[in-house]
Amino acid sequence: MATTKNRPQWLSGLAVAVAAAVLASGLTWGLAFLNSLEKVAADIRLAAFQPPQPQSESIVLAAITEETLTSFPYRSPVDRAFIAALLETLQAKGAKAVGLDILFDQPTEPEKDAQLAQTLRSMRIPVFVSYTVTPSVVNEDQLAYLNTFVPEPLRASANFATDPFDGAVRWIFPGETEPGMPVSFARKAAEVFGVQTQPQPLAIAWRPRPDPDTLPFRVFPAHAAAVLPADWFAGKLVLVGAVVSITDRHRTPLAVVRDDDDGNMPGILVQAHSADQLITGRAAPEISFASMLGVGLLLSLIGMALGLAKRGILFSLVSGLVVVVVFWVGGLWGYAHGLGLIPLVAPTLALALSLWMMDALIGRAERRQRQFVQGAFSRYVSPAVVSQLVENPDALRITGTRQEASFIFTDIAGFTTLSEGLSSEALAEVLNSYLDGACAVVFSHGGTVDKFIGDAVMAIFNAPIAQADHAERAVRCALALDAYAEDFRKAKNAQGVPLGVTRIGVHSGLATIGNFGSNARMDFTALGDTVNTAARTEGVNKYFGTRVCCTQEIVDRCPGLAFLPIGDVVLKGKQNAVTLYSPVSDAQQASGYAKDYGAAYALLTNDKASQQEIQHPFSELLLHYPEEPLARFHADRIAQGLVSTRIVMEDK
Repeated sequence: MATTKNRPQWLSGLAVAVAAAVLASGLTWGLAFLNSLEKVAADIRLAAFQPPQPQSESIVLAAITEETLTSFPYRSPVDRAFIAALLETLQAKGAKAVGLDILFDQPTEPEKDAQLAQTLRSMRIPVFVSYTVTPSVVNEDQLAYLNTFVPEPLRASANFATDPFDGAVRWIFPGETEPGMPVSFARKAAEVFGVQTQPQPLAIAWRPRPDPDTLPFRVFPAHAAAVLPADWFAGKLVLVGAVVSITDRHRTPLAVVRDDDDGNMPGILVQAHSADQLITGRAAPEISFASMLGVGLLLSLIGMALGLAKRGILFSLVSGLVVVVVFWVGGLWGYAHGLGLIPLVAPTLALALSLWMMDALIGRAERRQRQFVQGAFSRYVSPAVVSQLVENPDALRITGTRQEASFIFTDIAGFTTLSEGLSSEALAEVLNSYLDGACAVVFSHGGTVDKFIGDAVMAIFNAPIAQADHAERAVRCALALDAYAEDFRKAKNAQGVPLGVTRIGVHSGLATIGNFGSNARMDFTALGDTVNTAARTEGVNKYFGTRVCCTQEIVDRCPGLAFLPIGDVVLKGKQNAVTLYSPVSDAQQASGYAKDYGAAYALLTNDKASQQEIQHPFSELLLHYPEEPLARFHADRIAQGLVSTRIVMEDK
C-alpha cells in the first residue's frame, strides 16, 4: 500500500530535483548578479582559506618604492638613468631575465633617455618592457614615442583583464588582440623559461602567502639592488615596477576579505602572480557549469527529501536553513583542507527551488489529505488520535486490511419501549447526552467509535492507530463505560426517565478494517465474523443478568486483568462453544465476591462433584451477594439439574 502510494511522489520529486538543479545552475551561470555572487563566495575562500605555499623560487621583485622616488629630482617619469643602471646591475648579478613594468611613453632628460634606450638594446639577458595601445592610457603622440623607444621584440602588453561587475583583475590578459600586437607581460615572462602559452584568458591562480607577514614573492627595494648579494638575483626572473601607495593599484578577488596589498595590488605584483602561474603550470581553481549542476542536484535531492518528509513548510524551511549553513561552512572549511572550489550559490538556490517546488507539488495534496483525515476521523476518534493520523497518514488504510482488533458493542435494554414513551425532543436529549458521554469514555481509552446504531455503540481498538495493548484497553474501556452508563441510568431514573441498563460485549480477533462504501459516501468500519461474535457477546448479557461480557480471546490477551467465568456458551447458529467471562470490577474484588465465586465455579467444572456439593456454595453466594447475577444464574441452573458449564443459547 505505502509503496504504491509513494512511488509517484518519489518519481515526481526526482523530476523536481533535476529541474531545480538545472534551473538554478542556468540562472547562476547566465545572470550577472547571481554569477557575481558565486564569484564572491569563491573570492572569500581564495582570500581567507587558501593553504599557504612557500615563496616563489623563480621570481623576485625589484620594487620602486617611495624611498626610491625620493632620491630623484622628480617622481614621474622614473629616472631613466636609474633604470639603465639597475638593468646593468641585475645583469651583472646573474639575473635570468628582467621585466620592466614601466611605461616609457614620453621623453625626459635627453641624455638619460638615450642611455636607457642604448642599454635596452645592448642587454645580453632577455628584457621585456610594458607596452600598450589603449587610447585611455596613451594618446597618439605618446604611442609614437613608445614605439620609437621600445624595440618591438621587447614589447609586452601591460593590460589587465578586469571583471565588469566589480572591476577586479581575475584573468591573465593574453595580449595579441590584433595581428602584430605583442603577447602579454605574463606570457612574455613565461617564454623566458621556455613555457609555451596560448592566446586565451586564464583565471589567475593567486599564489597564497607562506604566512600572514610574508609576501608570495621576495621583494627588494630597487635602489638597493647594487649592494644586495648576487645570489638573491642569480637565475631569477626579476620584475621591476612601482609599489607606491597610490600608483598602479588594481582590485583583486582577494579584496573581499583583505584591504592590504593583496586586496588592492600593485600592478607589478599582479604580473608576478600571473607569470608565476604560467611558469609553474599551476591552474586556478574554477567553478564549472558541470560542478554547479552536480552539486546543485545533490542539494536539490535533499530539498526533495525534506519535502517528502511531509512535516510542514516550517520544518522544511528550518531544515533547509540548517543544510545551507552546514553546506557553506563545509565548503569554506573544506577548501582550506583540500576539498576544492565547489559552487555555493547555485546549489543553495537549487535547494530553495526544490523546497518551493516540492511544496507546490505535494503541499496542496498533503493539506487536502490532512483535511480529509481530520474531517473523516474527528467523528470516530479522539483529537489526539486525529493528530497522529494527520502526522502519519500511512497509519490510515484507505482500503480494507485484515488485522487483529478488539471490539466493543453496547446496547441499552428496553430502549425501544422507552422511545415510544418520550417525545422526540426528550428522546433526542437523552440519547445525545448518553452518546456524548459514551464517546468521551471510548476516546479516553484510545478507541475508535465506528458507528451508532440507534442507542447502540460500536467501538474498535487497534485501528486506525496500532495499539499493542488493544484488548486490555477494550476491557478497561468496557468497565469505564459500565460505570458511566450506570451513573447515567440512575440519574435519569431519578428524573422519571425509565432508562434501562447498558449491556456491553467485548471480543478480539481478525477482521477486515478500512473505508467501505461508494464514491458518494464511505464509512470507516470493520467486517467479518469477529465483529458478529462481538455483537452477539453483547446480546447474551440479558440471559446471564450481567452488564459486561468478554470472550476467551479477550481474556487470553489480558493476563493482568481478573475475570469471572460465565460458562462455555454455544451461541445461536454456532457449533463450537465460546467461553465467556465477565471482568471483575473494583467493587467485586474488594467485597471478596470474585474469590468466592471463583471457588464455587471450580466445583462446577469438577466432574466428580455431586449436585449437592456444587449447589451449596452457590446458595451461599446468593445469601451473601444477593445482587450478583452470575451467582443467581448458576444457582437456578443447578436447581433445574443443569450441573455443567456448557450453555446452549436458543436465541441470538
